[in-house]
Amino acid sequence: MAATHGTRRRYNEGCHCDDCTAANTAYQQKYRHRLTAVVPLSPPVTPLSLGPGPVESGVEAEIAGLAESRPGLAAAALALARILDNPRAVSSQPAAAKVLTALLEKLRSVSARGRRGHLAMVRDDD
Repeated sequence: MAATHGTRRRYNEGCHCDDCTAANTAYQQKYRHRLTAVVPLSPPVTPLSLGPGPVESGVEAEIAGLAESRPGLAAAALALARILDNPRAVSSQPAAAKVLTALLEKLRSVSARGRRGHLAMVRDDD
């Protein structure tokens, strides 16, 4: 049995008269409204502007002494840490974690080259 005109079912069956098109449009509007009116399943997320998250705080502590040699790399590491703290960037977090690890290793290696060993310090003291 065919559906009556002016319904979404009839529109899906292939009728594109004005009544069926209007019924489908109304359905789509309600559907989009339902998508945007999501009920949170977890506690509300605090905005990122309230301060650094746990990853960003850890990266800041780790690069505290390393940032002087390469400030650009340090800023990039902090930006990646913000991505890792952002719960809405879940799909970007694995890639950000990989790049952040590489940046931190590079910062550590750059700062290690600038340090002198204990023997060099003793030799220069004489």
